[in-house]
Amino acid sequence: MPSYRATLSYKGTRFQGWQVQPEGLTVQGELNKALAAVSKSSEVRSIGSGRTDAGVHARGQVARVDIPLVINPENLLKALNTHLPPDIRIVACENCEETFQPTFDAISKYYSYFFIQHSYPDPLAGELVANYGFPLDVTKMREACQLFVGRHDFVNFYTEGTEINSSVRTIHSCELIEVAAGGAPFPFHGPVYEIRIHGEGFLKQMVRMMVGAVWSVGRRKIPASEIAVSLASARRERLGAVAPPEGLYLMRVVYPSN
Repeated sequence: MPSYRATLSYKGTRFQGWQVQPEGLTVQGELNKALAAVSKSSEVRSIGSGRTDAGVHARGQVARVDIPLVINPENLLKALNTHLPPDIRIVACENCEETFQPTFDAISKYYSYFFIQHSYPDPLAGELVANYGFPLDVTKMREACQLFVGRHDFVNFYTEGTEINSSVRTIHSCELIEVAAGGAPFPFHGPVYEIRIHGEGFLKQMVRMMVGAVWSVGRRKIPASEIAVSLASARRERLGAVAPPEGLYLMRVVYPSN
């Protein structure tokens, strides 16, 4: 069966995440329906680079799709976008080998978490960016971000629910960036902050728990040193609330070929 590598962008607001569920709307479920419509067959399959949770967005989710149809990848892209809902789009498509495994072949991923600081929720921001309505010390938050860089045991920074062999992960970079007021991609009042994280792999809700800990440092509820202590112990104690899903974006998945 012919295989294709597709890159997807989606707004995760109304979906129960990427992976097909027994009930509820999912990104993979909508993709499979579009594949079936284009190929006129129920014998279709899609495998994503990883799961995104309910409400989480993507700019660069990668999937291998298998359909009983030989078609030019550009034509497949156009055909799928005709059948997909407007909050899911295929942004790139190419032929690939059936041995391509989007999950296990990935060597790293980039995530971004966007948030603003308003004393009240911005009506235009709610589905695309998180709001943290408390004063934050940005300098201390930048220091906290750097503590995640390196190879650590993130046992205190994930939620159970998916079987894993190890909670040890390597973070290549973690930085807090300020986007100018009114700048792309969020033309909202006041600055938009982005916590940009590049790592070899991530655990369930790991990024959102990292952001929650950084917020706790920025609000001076805990010292930055608590993050270092938490990464060195297995006490299973959260350093902050799990940040809400609407601020999180899977930006890019890196493979040996790119």
